[in-house]
Amino acid sequence: MGGWLGRLALALVPMVLTGCQGASSWLAGEPIPAAGGERMPGADQGLVGHGTFKGEISQAQSQTFLVARTAAEWDALWALAGRPPPARLPDGMMALGLFLGVRTSGGYGVDVVRIGVESVAGQRDRMVVEFRETVPQGVAASVITSPYAIVLVRRSDAPVRFVRRP
Repeated sequence: MGGWLGRLALALVPMVLTGCQGASSWLAGEPIPAAGGERMPGADQGLVGHGTFKGEISQAQSQTFLVARTAAEWDALWALAGRPPPARLPDGMMALGLFLGVRTSGGYGVDVVRIGVESVAGQRDRMVVEFRETVPQGVAASVITSPYAIVLVRRSDAPVRFVRRP
């Protein structure tokens, strides 16, 4: 593409990409920026290049693990997190929700350590999500919390098993 049309196309690319930054950043594994361009609260760089969302307060009263492959499951996952979904579930992706349940002080959290595939002869492969609970070091605020993590990964129809690691 040469001439003035090529130069126009090159000039428009940054404007188009800037306007789509939220969705493309999310799909590229970057945190979703909030309206003002800052990072969305609770989002950090995740595993395998996909988004991870964490928080200390959710609606979960006990340990709960959820897998969201559909829009309805995605909405239910975020309802348990106690906030609206940041966007619709991207095509080709699914979300894994790890909710620890009620803790009696601040400082608790959940970290996904590894996501892999477990193969057992004669059985269907399973996705294994290994996680670790982080506990407060020293004195922590005496408040009720309910920590969670939501991880976006490539969609799979394999059953999912969650494993706590020390």
